Amino acid sequence: MKNLFSACCLLVAASAGVSAHDFWLGAADWRPGPGAPATITAGIGEHFPTRTQTRMTETAFEEWRMLGAAGTVPVANDFVKAGLEFTTKVSLPAPGAYLGVAVISAQTIEMKGDEFTDYLKEEGLDAIVAARQSAGESASTTTERFGRYAKIALRTGPGPGAHITRPARLKVELVPAVDPTSLRAGQPLTVQFLSGGTPVANATVMAVSGGVAARAQTNADGRATFSIDRPGPWLIKTIHMVRLPAGSPTVWESSWATLTFHTAA
Repeated sequence: MKNLFSACCLLVAASAGVSAHDFWLGAADWRPGPGAPATITAGIGEHFPTRTQTRMTETAFEEWRMLGAAGTVPVANDFVKAGLEFTTKVSLPAPGAYLGVAVISAQTIEMKGDEFTDYLKEEGLDAIVAARQSAGESASTTTERFGRYAKIALRTGPGPGAHITRPARLKVELVPAVDPTSLRAGQPLTVQFLSGGTPVANATVMAVSGGVAARAQTNADGRATFSIDRPGPWLIKTIHMVRLPAGSPTVWESSWATLTFHTAA
């Protein structure tokens, strides 16, 4: 398994740069009992799984839904602020795996040229770095409109989980090849990065857990493979960025995709 990990990923120490400003969904209990209230958490952090910022409000949750093997589970979009994160409660009615999906309304930010370049390099957006250099824009202040698309996989007990391996019809998303709630430490996980339902090639995807991040590039089919080498919570993340047409209010548009889950020992 170590050989698989070495071949697929480049290990880097997790730092503020690796996980800066990530938004993800978490859980107070990743394996709640069937029918028992489960607390879902949400927010922004620089060191997964610790929240460090609250630069959003309850109204930022543009969409929130939960999917089970039998279809959509009724949930209320009632995230409330609790310290450095937001929480909501859901009831998972039957044993099995569930997929929570959240869309956070887009925001616009202005960044100085060097700050923007540093951010692009930290997130593996080398093609954007090259495009700005080619256009002579590296030192120029720029604007970016970014949206966040988050998924969380939970499990209540033995039961089906194949639905988690299907796209959830998001603008961008990470789709696991297997139900990640069934993984144990030491097993591989392949994810496919989709934008508008189309695979994204040559995208940098990171898997973060235990203060360490693994980095991999997607292949022609948008897939990247990681070794899930430790128990506990995991964050898989990536960003898709495009230049907007001339005359648009902002120069760049980025879509941030995350997938979180918890593995057993």
